[in-house]
Order: sequence, then structure tokens, then C-alpha cells
Amino acid sequence: MHRCAGSRKPNEAGGAKWPKMHKMLTETVTVCSRNGDLMTALRASCPQVRFTDDPDESACVVILDDDSARGVRVAADSTVRIILTAGRDSGAGQSPGELHVDRAEFLSSPGAILRAAISWAQAAGRAAGLENELEYLGQFQELTTMTNAAKVWEKITLTILGLLQLSRGTLLLHDPELERFAATFSNDQDFAESGDFLPGVPAPLLQSAIGSAEGFALEKPASGEGLMVMPLQVGDDLIGVVRIPLAPDDMVTPRMTSAVSKYLAMVGRVLGNIYNLTRSRDLALRDDLTKAFNRRFFESYLDEEIERARRYGTIVSIIFLDLDDLKSVNLSYGHLVGSRTLQEVAKRVLGAVRGIDKVVRFGGDEFCIILPQTDHHQAVAVAARVRKAINAAPFHLESDVEVTVTGSFGIASFPTHALNKDDLIRQADAAMYQVKSTTKNAVGIAASSPDAKAV
Repeated sequence: MHRCAGSRKPNEAGGAKWPKMHKMLTETVTVCSRNGDLMTALRASCPQVRFTDDPDESACVVILDDDSARGVRVAADSTVRIILTAGRDSGAGQSPGELHVDRAEFLSSPGAILRAAISWAQAAGRAAGLENELEYLGQFQELTTMTNAAKVWEKITLTILGLLQLSRGTLLLHDPELERFAATFSNDQDFAESGDFLPGVPAPLLQSAIGSAEGFALEKPASGEGLMVMPLQVGDDLIGVVRIPLAPDDMVTPRMTSAVSKYLAMVGRVLGNIYNLTRSRDLALRDDLTKAFNRRFFESYLDEEIERARRYGTIVSIIFLDLDDLKSVNLSYGHLVGSRTLQEVAKRVLGAVRGIDKVVRFGGDEFCIILPQTDHHQAVAVAARVRKAINAAPFHLESDVEVTVTGSFGIASFPTHALNKDDLIRQADAAMYQVKSTTKNAVGIAASSPDAKAV
């Protein structure tokens, strides 16, 4: 790969001088050439233009000197490419955004050609900006009418990733019930919930992002993977963080981040309303005793996740959990202690699941955990973690009352074990009762699975 050349010796090529107060003086031009004389000639002829030989630097115009420089990787947001030729076929095979110019002709008047190229790039940039603003306005109106908060956060996250030309990211929102930030949307398979207050986000990097005028912070070595974080704030309140992993070849340019800033400024007007509305609806869909979600939430949310899995060809799993012998606690200590036991169990379950998982009090001492984008093998790992949390230590409910409970778990996945909601529930329930009627305190998988067994 050819690197961009630096200066060697002055070039006598003249041409029109650049106007002192020209509007385009702040634009950057990248020069990719094996001939250092070209950079020297350009700097001499156009002293008010900023030239760089770094192909990864953001620039509106890129000059590629001869065909051998065409393979050079340049910043993705360059708008115009000036291809210098040796006078043969200078206009042949031009692609959109390319200007083929004879090298000698270019050097005779580089200022005039660069002025035209930069004006072209700026006009294209303004047109793109207007198009983006119209798109943002349309999305702003759409967001204000959407009733599914999960889809709102998904759309915002995917739009940010699209503007950055990146594919993976996670949106973490503050959950007052969990008293930490949890993944509300993620398409990053490498992201894992840790139970930390803000999983996967280094505190120094977040502080840097909050204090940054650009509204983000990133750490990325010259080679290797990196991380970008973008706080979502309403006034002085931090309501969420967008966490974006960066692969070694990922480039984030100022134009990309500027577009994201404009987008967030637009949707920022509704972020607070969306967040507060989400929390209000969330409270209405919570069980008063355990703070887990209630049956009303379960019915609608599971329908949505099954439809999403059907549409995108993914998998959704559910875990049924029934506490073993809770009746004996009620008989020994009374229903008040039984209720407190349910509360403490729910706390441990909520603390053991991932942010993307939803814990539902299905009824009595039975819970259901909905796991989007999760197959039954992954669901077994979640169930094992929940089981371990419940069994970790006795529940100290009063100074003289210590209760130990266990749970029986049943797992089923769509479409592995069932093709509709009712059958999915039936399969998970049957797997759970199979465990409850035999070993108890174990995890079972739906019988239709080839892996059906208690583990």
C-alpha cells in the first residue's frame, strides 16, 4: 500500500493564487503520491489550503497521483477524488465523485481546480446535510408516535450506528428497579452483562465523554480494538450510554460524529419524555410485591419477541421457575414471611439475569424469564446462574428467621420447541414440572428437544 508522500524540493509550477478570504480555506485536502514534488508544488501554489499526506485523516478532497495510488485506503468521508493522469484517457472510466485531470494541466493551475473540487464537495455536503435533517425530522415525528419504547431505543441505537458506519453496539439505560444500567438493546454478540453498575464501560472513559464538547469519547490504539462511548443525558441526568466496540479497521471521522451530534440534538427533545414515559409504563406493568413484571406485560412482550424472532430468523427462549416447597415456609412462619421470601428471591433473580432479559411473576411462587435472541443452550447458562444465586445463602428475613428455598426450572425455545406462544409456554411449563416431580432444584429442557434432560 502506498503511503502519502511528504515534501522534497520546491516546484516552479504556478497557477492562479488562492483568494485570501475564500470561504473554503478550512477544508483539508489529502495528497496521495509517490512523488514528493507534488506536495511541495501544491503548498507553494495554494498556501492557504491545508494539505495532509495521512490517508486516514478526514478530508473533503483526495488527490490520487497516477493509477498506482488508486489502491490507497483513504478516509471514508472524502467527497471528491482528483485522479491525476499522464494525459491518456483522462476522462475514461470516471466514477461518481471522481475528477480525472492531466497531471501537467493540474500543476499549471492547481488553485482553480481545487477551488472547483472543494466547492463541489461542499455543495454535496450541504445537500447531504439537508437530506439528513429531513430524515431526522421524519424520525423525530415517528419517535413521538411510537408506543413501543423498546423499539424506540432500538431505532435510536441503529440510527447512531448507521451514521458512524458501524454495525455493533449496545444501549444501556438506567433501571431504577435494578439500581444499575442494563442493556435495553444490543446487537453486539460479544457484549456480556456483568452485573456491574455500568457493564462494559470504563468509568474514566465515561467521564471523558460526559466532559467532552463533542459528546463522546473513544480509546483506540493505532492497531487493535477500541471502544467508543456516547452518554445520553437529559439536563444533568445521565439516563443512558451507547457503547460501541471498534474493530482494528473501523474509522470514526469528525464528519460522522458531527452527524451523530446533530441527530442526538434533534431526538434529544424527546429523550426525556421517552425515558419518563417508559418508566411510567414500566411501573404499571410491574408486580407490586416483587417488582418483577406482571402477567399483562408477559402476554404482550412475549408476542412481540416471538414475532421479532420469526421476522429476523432468530431464537427466543423462556425459563419457567417454580419455587420448591414455599408452602412449608408459609405454614411454618406465616404468609408475611412467605411474601418476604418471594421478594428476596425476586431480587436475586433480577440481579442474576442479563439486562436484556425480562423477569415476570407468572403467579403465586412461579416466575418466568423471557430471553430474546437466546437459544436453549444459552438459556441453560442463565438458568444455572439464577439457580446459583437463589442457593447462594439462606434468606435472613428476621433476626430469628432464616429460610432456605430452591427452585425447579424449565426451558423452551421458539422455534426449536414450539411454533407459537401457547405451545412455548406449555413446553417450558412441562419441563419445569418434570424437574419438580423428580429431583427438584434443577434445570430441565423441553422434551421435544434432542437435548432434553435435567441438568
